[in-house]
Amino acid sequence: MSHPERASIPAVAEDFSDDNFATATERVRNARERALRDPDFAATVKSKRYAIDRRVSSLAALRKARGLTQAQLSDDLDMSQGEISRLERRENLHLATLARFIEATGGQLRITAVYDDDEVDIGFGHAAAEQAQ
Repeated sequence: MSHPERASIPAVAEDFSDDNFATATERVRNARERALRDPDFAATVKSKRYAIDRRVSSLAALRKARGLTQAQLSDDLDMSQGEISRLERRENLHLATLARFIEATGGQLRITAVYDDDEVDIGFGHAAAEQAQ
C-alpha cells in the first residue's frame, strides 16, 4: 500500500537528496515513537535488540530488532511484502538498495574499509559525488 502524499525513498542513487533521507528517517522515527508507547511492544523490542549479534546480522534480524514488520517496510520502500522477504534473503544487494532498506529502518548506511593500521570511510551515491567536488 503506497501513500501518494508522502515522499517515497528514491529507487535510483542519483535521485537521493538530503530531504529524502530526512523525510524517511523522520517518518520511521515517528512511527517507532507511536509504537513504543505500547508497553508490551516496547518490552518486545528491547528484548530483541539484545538478541542481535552486533557484528553480523541479517536484514531480517535487523528489521525485527527495530520493531518493524515486512508490511511496514513495504510501505516505505514502495515494495510488496513478498519483495521485502526476497530482499532479506538475498546474498548480493546493490548498495543503493541496502541504503534504502537501512534508511527505512531508521538508520544510515556507512561503509568502512579496514586495513591493518587504518580505516577509510567509503562514500557512495550522492555522498561520494559531494566528496569528489
